[in-house]
Amino acid sequence: MVTDSAPIDSPGSPRPDAPKNPRERRTSPRARVDTSAVIYLVKIASKLTGQIIDLSLGGCRIRTDERFALGIYTRVETEFRVQGLPVRLGGVIQAIHERNQVGIRFLDVSPRKRLQLVELIEELAAAGAQEEKSA
Repeated sequence: MVTDSAPIDSPGSPRPDAPKNPRERRTSPRARVDTSAVIYLVKIASKLTGQIIDLSLGGCRIRTDERFALGIYTRVETEFRVQGLPVRLGGVIQAIHERNQVGIRFLDVSPRKRLQLVELIEELAAAGAQEEKSA
């Protein structure tokens, strides 16, 4: 399993990559995304469609077209396209919001896929900064 958090040097010392907001546990920045996505429910061989909302090295958030009826820790695979590049990653449902928004934590991300994610997130951040400059 690939994690993106640094080890803690000593008990009680803050991590250098710790989020500034104490309620925010993510250590990786999230990039806004607005593209279609599919969530494959591994155990029941079913799928849900929706829109990916944001993406980070650790996971993503997807708004599903239908109510998400399963619980957290459900094993899934998610598939979407960003910048024309297809992405398919395995993970688990980490959070459910408003019954049709799910947070997925990626699991077992290979070094090649992790590098692909890093590049995609950098491209999205650059595109977002360019849009802000234009506005």
